[in-house]
Amino acid sequence: MLACMEPDLQLQFDNNHVARDMILALNDMFQTQARTERFNVSKGFVETKLAKGTTVGPHVIKMVGYTQSLEKLGFPIGPELATDFIIMSLPPSYGNFVMNYHMHGAEKGLNELCGMLKIAEADIKKGAGSSHVMAVQNKPKFKKKGNSWKKKKGKAKDEISKPNPPAPKAGPPADAKCFHCHGKGH
Repeated sequence: MLACMEPDLQLQFDNNHVARDMILALNDMFQTQARTERFNVSKGFVETKLAKGTTVGPHVIKMVGYTQSLEKLGFPIGPELATDFIIMSLPPSYGNFVMNYHMHGAEKGLNELCGMLKIAEADIKKGAGSSHVMAVQNKPKFKKKGNSWKKKKGKAKDEISKPNPPAPKAGPPADAKCFHCHGKGH
């Protein structure tokens, strides 16, 4: 253990060769530093939100980095909780993705989630560009074509549009054998 330490620490433990005592002393020295680092990583992980207009790939990679940092600090959060935090960090424009993800019970790893979010991002961007076009295309047309009460020329008074006769029902031919009584014609 002494060989792995920095020279300043080696001098402090030069007299003490009991490994257990050295470990306890090192824990006492560095415990507050590790606690502060864990707090800062956890805070960054929970407070990170995807800003509107930014790409989702680097955001998810950053979030995965936070999970790895917490794991190195001895506090793994697990893939399900990490997935929940990543999904919670998305803006409202990903609402349909989140709903579909939960409805289909997708149990994906963080890398698969990143890929799915990139596809959803492309769909959102594609949908956002075409929504204005659809609004223009679906605009109702109100054109006034003179007096609508006038009779149209060329049609007879008695001519009324008749509905088409009903199509014959599909079924067995008339000379087919009955399944129940084995008779024909009914």
